[in-house]
Amino acid sequence: MKRILLLSWILLSVGFVFAEKHWQTHFSYNSVQQIAMDQDEVYALANGKMFSVNQKTEHLTLFTNFSGLHGTEIVQLAYDDQSEQLLILYSDGKLDILHNKTVKYVADLYNKQITSSKKCNNVTFQGKMAYLSMDFGIITFDVEENKFVDTYYIAPEAKEVKVIDVMFCGDSIYAQTPEVVYVAHAEDNIVDFRYWKECKKLPQAFDTKKGKEYVNKQGDVWKADGANGVACKYMLGEQMYYLPDGPCVNNPYHVEVRNGKLYMVAGGRWSAEEKKPGHVMIYEDGKWTNITNKQIEQQTKKKALDFMDVAEDPNDPSRFFVTSYGTGLYEFRNNTLYAHHTPYNSILKPAAPNAFDTYTRVASATFDDKNRLWCCLDGGMDTTLVCFLPNGTQRGLNFYTDPITRFYFNTSGNLVIDAKHPQRKWVVSCRSIPAVVQLDDGGTEFDSADDLCKVRSEFYDQDGSVIVPEYYYTLAQAPNGDIWIGSSSGPIIIPETIDFQQSNQCVRLRIKMPDETNFLDVERVNAFAWDNDENIWIGTQTGGVYVLNREATEILEHYTCDNSVMPSNCVVSLAYDDTYQRMFIGTGMGLVSYLQDPDIFSNTYISEEDVTYGTMYQWRSHAAFTQVNEVVVMGEKAYGLSANSLFSVNKTDRDIQYYTKLEGLSGSKIDHIAYNEQLNSMLITYQNGLIDIMDANGTVHNISDLFLKQMSVSKQVNDVCMYRNKAILAMSFGILVVDMKKYEISDTYYIGENSSEINISHIAIAQNNIYAATDKSLYSANLTDNLSDYSFWQKMTLPVGNKQVYRMRTYRDTIYMLQDKKLYSLQNDKWVGIKSPVQLRDICVTNNHFLALPEGKDGIYQILDDSSITEHSTYGYNLAVAEDGNAFWLGTRDNGLVRLQVSTNIEYPYDIQENYPDGPVSNFAYRLRFFGNKLYMLAGGRWANEYKRPGDIMIYENGTWKNIKNDFLLKKTNNHKLYDMMNVAQDPNDPTHYFVTTYGTGLLEMRDTNVVNVFLPENSGLFSAAPTSPKSYTRTDGAMYDDMGNLWLLNAGGGDGNVHVISPDGVWHSFDLYANRTRVVLHTPGEILVDNRNSQWKWIPVLRYNTGLILLQDNGTPTNPNDDHVTYHKDWVDQNTRSITPENIYAIAQDQSSTLWVGTSSGIFAIPASVDFTHSNQCKRVVIPRNDGSQLGDYLLDNEQVNAIAIDGANRLWVGTATSGIYLLNPVGNIDDPTYTMETVAHFTTDNSIMPSNEVISIAIQKSTGEVFIGTGGGLVSYKSDATEPNSDFSEVYAYPNPVHPTYQGYITITGIMDATEVRILDSGGNLVRTLQGKGGTAVWDGKNAHGQRVASGVYTALCNTRTGKEHGVTKILIMN
Repeated sequence: MKRILLLSWILLSVGFVFAEKHWQTHFSYNSVQQIAMDQDEVYALANGKMFSVNQKTEHLTLFTNFSGLHGTEIVQLAYDDQSEQLLILYSDGKLDILHNKTVKYVADLYNKQITSSKKCNNVTFQGKMAYLSMDFGIITFDVEENKFVDTYYIAPEAKEVKVIDVMFCGDSIYAQTPEVVYVAHAEDNIVDFRYWKECKKLPQAFDTKKGKEYVNKQGDVWKADGANGVACKYMLGEQMYYLPDGPCVNNPYHVEVRNGKLYMVAGGRWSAEEKKPGHVMIYEDGKWTNITNKQIEQQTKKKALDFMDVAEDPNDPSRFFVTSYGTGLYEFRNNTLYAHHTPYNSILKPAAPNAFDTYTRVASATFDDKNRLWCCLDGGMDTTLVCFLPNGTQRGLNFYTDPITRFYFNTSGNLVIDAKHPQRKWVVSCRSIPAVVQLDDGGTEFDSADDLCKVRSEFYDQDGSVIVPEYYYTLAQAPNGDIWIGSSSGPIIIPETIDFQQSNQCVRLRIKMPDETNFLDVERVNAFAWDNDENIWIGTQTGGVYVLNREATEILEHYTCDNSVMPSNCVVSLAYDDTYQRMFIGTGMGLVSYLQDPDIFSNTYISEEDVTYGTMYQWRSHAAFTQVNEVVVMGEKAYGLSANSLFSVNKTDRDIQYYTKLEGLSGSKIDHIAYNEQLNSMLITYQNGLIDIMDANGTVHNISDLFLKQMSVSKQVNDVCMYRNKAILAMSFGILVVDMKKYEISDTYYIGENSSEINISHIAIAQNNIYAATDKSLYSANLTDNLSDYSFWQKMTLPVGNKQVYRMRTYRDTIYMLQDKKLYSLQNDKWVGIKSPVQLRDICVTNNHFLALPEGKDGIYQILDDSSITEHSTYGYNLAVAEDGNAFWLGTRDNGLVRLQVSTNIEYPYDIQENYPDGPVSNFAYRLRFFGNKLYMLAGGRWANEYKRPGDIMIYENGTWKNIKNDFLLKKTNNHKLYDMMNVAQDPNDPTHYFVTTYGTGLLEMRDTNVVNVFLPENSGLFSAAPTSPKSYTRTDGAMYDDMGNLWLLNAGGGDGNVHVISPDGVWHSFDLYANRTRVVLHTPGEILVDNRNSQWKWIPVLRYNTGLILLQDNGTPTNPNDDHVTYHKDWVDQNTRSITPENIYAIAQDQSSTLWVGTSSGIFAIPASVDFTHSNQCKRVVIPRNDGSQLGDYLLDNEQVNAIAIDGANRLWVGTATSGIYLLNPVGNIDDPTYTMETVAHFTTDNSIMPSNEVISIAIQKSTGEVFIGTGGGLVSYKSDATEPNSDFSEVYAYPNPVHPTYQGYITITGIMDATEVRILDSGGNLVRTLQGKGGTAVWDGKNAHGQRVASGVYTALCNTRTGKEHGVTKILIMN
């Protein structure tokens, strides 16, 4: 199976928070030449670009300069296991180092002035050195110091020679060149060429698999597989290919957009053909279709080269023509070659006699308003213009400047038919006779008697200056009718009011630049385009893209490689897509696009109603607070930071308070908290660059400057040091100073060489000096120096060479550093080791104590004034310590926030108060499942392989969490390790009895909190995907009970028995699934869904590897597979006859109308109940009207990865996406009607909710209350929606809150109603106040009348009636205003 992942590009960095929403790359990755592999990712080099595949999730990540990269044309990738760094080398000598998702740039080789090529051909690691095989010799690079060391010119007389690879064997170093292999003794002075000798015989061959093939710890074999992408042969036998979607080449010579469809051709020419392969690349609905040169040539049996232009039939968008500079004209229909027009079968003529197949130069083509195709031909043939008429006839025309003088083009540009005056045709002659040509046919296209043809090579501008460009490159018409010409002398404008036949007047741009020169007067211009606001986009040869206002008097934007994802400043083509409001920019190194409105694809309407009051529409956080990483004591509270969430404990009554956006915080994912004693306030920093300052009263002040700043590196804070009223922050780019009194960022220090960015991991101040540590180096400066000047920062030695610095702190004005698990103090600029009885993992400075946390054990140690280290306490595995009087507050790994006070009681030496906020033990809600009012939450997962996440079972019921931890289960299962819990099946006859599937460690049977059994192949019908490792590869999923009391279970892998049915008496029945007599192997199945029309029908999604959907019809005999009927579909056709072949399926759900909804890697589609799945692969995709007068629409969530779907009581869809949060969608109409659509009721993201992440992993809805639980990548939250499951009668109807007190400002909920209920609110006099429509079992009233006014105090009656009027219900509501 070949995977072509159609992704909306995932960027590595969190920088460019706003900018990256606008930019998208469209690069070609279809030639993977090299790979590199770390523990998690496989990095691939393809066509000078880079992407990676996650070995666990199979997610693809594209890398651009927004990811922190500093170059464009990558030539080598190499990963060093020892330093855990990926070297990224570019053709121009630039070097990036990727480590812990942070990129460090080394510019030394790039800046070096040498005449030789700086291309690296290979990398070999030996010890701490990387040996770079260069085009001129060998360069060594120290991977610990991240600096270049030596250059070896190894050929005789130190001549340059291309080195292909370097190898070490024994005590010798070998260098392979195209001609010979050189060898030297590694211990010799190998900088001296005389130590290098020609090798006669190699002791072993060079490693040909380096950069081509690697095997990971699981035994999976990863390879660079050219056009197939990255190939993986999994240990269990699966063969997979990973390749990002994209065009087939990075040469966007010409791009054109018609009706939301982009055409791209990769040609070229100048004085002669360039003979570039003719590919046609089409981008539509977020996907690429490539019609390759090979496909075309196989059909025509002739060469197909140098494609130049595209013309789409305005009456038939499935039909288009492609011109070629040498091989004729190609006609396509439905993306298939339909006809090849050449001199053999048309009036086209070659530029060279009888060279029909190589010199038929059709330079450009366009349709006129009568649906006639016009083509411009180059060369001295008999015809210059050829017209293909709708009736199939062809006519030829020529350009005559007078009755006898014919003008023909040697190298023409694009042909433009004047939109204001259709009788005029414009063409530029690019070279030979550089000129602008206008043909005015007088309205009689094929009668040349009244033709006027004018050829102009020189113009006079508005200042009277003459312009005679050496070359012309392009011509385009502006919306106002002006003609814009791109030349070697910049833009030339011929206003629509100028009579070109009579005048050579033109207009030049008059925008003064800082150096007093005129804008673009000497810049080569290759392309023009206009956006919906009629702003002018100008593509230049070396200066990137300029955007001017419609009057061309002001530069609005200037995009280059430095502030966009453009890989080159050479812009060769532009095309605007007015459907999606984006500009496509073709550069010399690939295609990118700029989306003017990044929210246009969301198809959403976000309500601006204030829904933050009352019980309805409220958010709740369910964060895990077991592991507390940082602690602050401020005022009457102790604050704990746990998994990016903040809470506090009142020191007096132990009341626990949680902090989210609802309590005034500005962000969701907190990375640090720190206390400023001078101001009695707390600093709160977030991963996205937001900063809050909270005072002791709980008042929050926000600083958003860093968040709003466009940056190419992470904005996450690494460390905090307080100094007076300032917080000094260690950042990935340098040092940031926050004035906590003024609530502002006061300074930024870039302390690397030449003020370059450098990743600061730790910061401290002592003896009027500031110290900044990176992972493996240290800088210092005096506080009185100009710290903004990098030259004042001096580099210092570390205690232990280049070992990683774990922590740096100040105690009593002395710097202490923890490095290599040992403690050192800085005394007189020298490091002094401190002897410790144990290895240390962290150090903490409190008010009066210097404390250390031991490696691998519980307790706290104290560093005394004499530098001795003694045990302070033995309680808990601690992560942070804060001091409060004679007590300590501990952030622990397992017990939350703990108050510890040393006691005088010998028997009980500590007074301990454990403050364990209620919540789950994990913030990863992989699976959520309700049984009644009991919620099960599992933190498992898997994809191609196991994730090895600890098996914790978390249960939420009656507002309280009950956690069954992994270590407890380990003890109860005789040390059988349980990982990757997948789903839960609760016994319908005994709510305390349930089964938990795991992906690798078998099936767990539980009764309440007690382990009943663990099923493995040895005691059940299960099989192991790896027979020799049953305790690690018994992969189970999809457990559910049927209405007969049988437990169904799926067993992933290629063994016998993918499906198991355990009867109520405990007997196992195992079988496989066969569709059309072919076994369907369940390599990665999802959950089983029982059809709500017929319980004999079971839906089983196959998530990956032969992705598809299975319908198992068991014929009422679930334990007997012989009468089963299995239908398996891998692709579908929607209502517009477009095919759908999902790369992955992530979720399925069935609504109340029995429509099956399928969430995939590229959107969502439906299988209506009217479709017979056993005989049809028809489906429906929801189209959202644009409502812009175009009568067009867009597919709902097209190209958005849909991870989860849930149906609420009002039959609305809650759809969770991988990157865009969660949508609440309401069906409009009957799904079988052509007008069926969806309205977006709400769209929740991190911006307008307390969701900590826009990655939604799971959704579960409590039917009785309508509360929607949402598992995100940052933790679990819930939202009280307005739809519950409808009741069967009105016997339980009631309202809440009731009574409604004067201070209450929220919504009043009437619940317990039937489906499709109308609720009428009457006052005490029987007057109608408001009419409400129920949603499922709930109706919501805002306490206002029909005019939006708050109702008066009194008793109000809610009359509830079904749509038929046969059932009635009533409840009273007391309102006190």
